[in-house]
Amino acid sequence: MTEKQRTNVTLTSANLAAARELGLNVSAISDAAIAEAVRLARAEAWSTEHAAAISGRRTRIEANGMPLAGLQVLKTR
Repeated sequence: MTEKQRTNVTLTSANLAAARELGLNVSAISDAAIAEAVRLARAEAWSTEHAAAISGRRTRIEANGMPLAGLQVLKTR
C-alpha cells in the first residue's frame, strides 16, 4: 500500500457538492487524475528529450529500410 499524505485542494463548490451528492470519493478521483497528468507530462518530457534521436532513426529507416529486414522469418501478407 502506498503511503498517503494529507493536502488541501481547492475545488469549485458546485463540483464538490455534486461529487458528494453522488457519493464519489473525491480523494481517489483527485489522486487518479493527478497520476494521469503526471504520466502524460513525463511522456511529453521524454518525447521532447529524445526527439532528435527519434528523428534521426526515422531518417535512417527512410533512407536504408528497416535494419535486419532481410532476416525477418514471419512475413506479413
